Amino acid sequence: MPRGRLVSFDGDDIYMPHFDRLQMPILFISGEQNECYLPESTERTFDKLVQRFGPERYSRLVVPGYGHIDCMFGKNAAADVYPAIVAHLDKTAGG
Repeated sequence: MPRGRLVSFDGDDIYMPHFDRLQMPILFISGEQNECYLPESTERTFDKLVQRFGPERYSRLVVPGYGHIDCMFGKNAAADVYPAIVAHLDKTAGG
């Protein structure tokens, strides 16, 4: 990615122009072997959000041995991934 960010074919920043709208609870989940959305990409986005808005709303999980869709539908996703989702919801639900 020569520009260091996702841009349109014309080079316009059309994908993330309103970064401030991401001030909401987000859990970034990525399989370590995910080739559709690289774990490094979620790490960069996570780091930018934490740097700009603080760590309170954001969590990140990279699941060893998992690919793209395995994190939701994988054989062991209920044990390996779902508890992290529940923990993030508990932490950020505000209730």
